[in-house]
Amino acid sequence: MVAVMMALVAPARAQMADPSCKGVAVEWPADLKAWGLAAVPVTAATTPGGPPALMPGTPARVTLAAKEGVTLAVTPPKPAGEKTYAGIVAFTVPAAGPYRIAIDGAAWIDVVADGKSLDSTSHKHGPNCSGIHKVVDFGLAAGTYQLQLTNSRASTVTVLVVPPQS
Repeated sequence: MVAVMMALVAPARAQMADPSCKGVAVEWPADLKAWGLAAVPVTAATTPGGPPALMPGTPARVTLAAKEGVTLAVTPPKPAGEKTYAGIVAFTVPAAGPYRIAIDGAAWIDVVADGKSLDSTSHKHGPNCSGIHKVVDFGLAAGTYQLQLTNSRASTVTVLVVPPQS
């Protein structure tokens, strides 16, 4: 019950961390409106074998592990800092298209397929006062992918896999 309540307030708490956002209405682009939904609690895997699955279009509050206890699928290009957290989750893409990964904190994002990190197509910040730290875009084929989160200073992060918009 407590985990569910924490998942519900996490985006609001991130938004309120910036005092200039108090009372500001976020102008949500259509593809990121799901960010305001209740986040599903997920504990990330510490090895690449069989990580828990995220549902595209549904925010997840992902609990990460101390980096020392995580075996990664690929070595990230950015070395891990002191006292950082990492973890691995999976998601399935039913049809090819542009997918976005939105996250509420500073963390390195790798989308992994066949043991290789895929190149992103763009990076940007989330809408002002939304609680979204960054959005990373990937062109993905149908299939299952691992989302490797590393170098996070927070032990939990909210993540949203954004499917293509019709």
